[in-house]
Amino acid sequence: MGNLYKSKLTGKSLGVIFGTFAPMHLGHYNNIMRAKRENDACLVVVSGYTGDRGDAIGLNRTKRFRYIRELFAEDENIYVAQLDESQIKRYPHGWAEWLVKMNQLKDSATEEVPERVTWYVGEPEYKEELDKRTNDQIVLLDRSSLPISASMIRSNPLKYWDYIVRTFRRHFSINILVMGSASTGKTTLVRDIARSFGSPYTDEYARTYEEESNVRDEELVANDFHYIASGQFDNNKKTIMSPSNNGMFFADTDVAVTKCYSKKYLPGEDHEKLIPFYDLLAEKEKWDIIIVIPPVTKYVDDQFRDMSHADEETRQEMHDLMMAEITYQGWEDKVIMLNPSFDQQASYDKEGFYARYTEARKVVKNYILDNYQIELP
Repeated sequence: MGNLYKSKLTGKSLGVIFGTFAPMHLGHYNNIMRAKRENDACLVVVSGYTGDRGDAIGLNRTKRFRYIRELFAEDENIYVAQLDESQIKRYPHGWAEWLVKMNQLKDSATEEVPERVTWYVGEPEYKEELDKRTNDQIVLLDRSSLPISASMIRSNPLKYWDYIVRTFRRHFSINILVMGSASTGKTTLVRDIARSFGSPYTDEYARTYEEESNVRDEELVANDFHYIASGQFDNNKKTIMSPSNNGMFFADTDVAVTKCYSKKYLPGEDHEKLIPFYDLLAEKEKWDIIIVIPPVTKYVDDQFRDMSHADEETRQEMHDLMMAEITYQGWEDKVIMLNPSFDQQASYDKEGFYARYTEARKVVKNYILDNYQIELP
């Protein structure tokens, strides 16, 4: 069965559920399961209008519809549709026009007219209006069995993370990017702090690409950078969307960093051609914290990077390119420069690796406490 083109619903009985779903949570999901299992099939209608409460947090109706359709893509007994209410009078008015559109959706979703239609609603006012306007059965849902609401999630998504259905979690994920030039301890820092919070992370895709393609830094051409940027973007995206995401995600590098290396390695004309592509992907990224590690450590040859770029001057140049790119993308307010003072470093931690680890954890913990009132271990 295809995801995008489902067969119409069949059967003698149909359950109907509608809502804004901004976002959809387990309470909504359980109600949909009831509507499906008490009937032969279920129609889920995602409703909304321009500027609605979902739109206000970046979850417009179309995005909500797509997330819910994705959630039920493999369920042949659930059909997901959307209703644009922009031209309908706001609730509590506009019932007649709204019901006409709902019936049109119902007709288009079903193979034949069901013998019995049951509406599942969460408000007594909805039940009263539908009782007056239809001959269908109307069920008033008991929402007290699962004390969660979309407004509670919107106010503190991390606190109620486990109640958010899987396909909506990506929207609320706290994404943390770690930037740094070569040999700053960036890769190990990402792994270590991510593991300390039980969170997923991504490695630098350029390493994987170069090893698989048998190409060195100094041999990269424009096509290589195109593949590296898209590969890094896809890896980050997939990890954000993965079931392992516990509300926080850590990334070792992103498209903007790839753009900086592109500027360093490629001829100017080749790099200029790729800028619109880089910027298109960077625009789709959402970073809550950007931790920048300055080039304050000694260079360590990891047998991966081109050694011609190991000198301090070049490492500082890459750092400056990254800081300039942050400004270009408008991300300055996300940046934390990870450079603990010397007195925070023990005598045996001369390079400051442990000091930066503890400082990075502190940055993340403070952010979560300030924004979500949650004290992480």
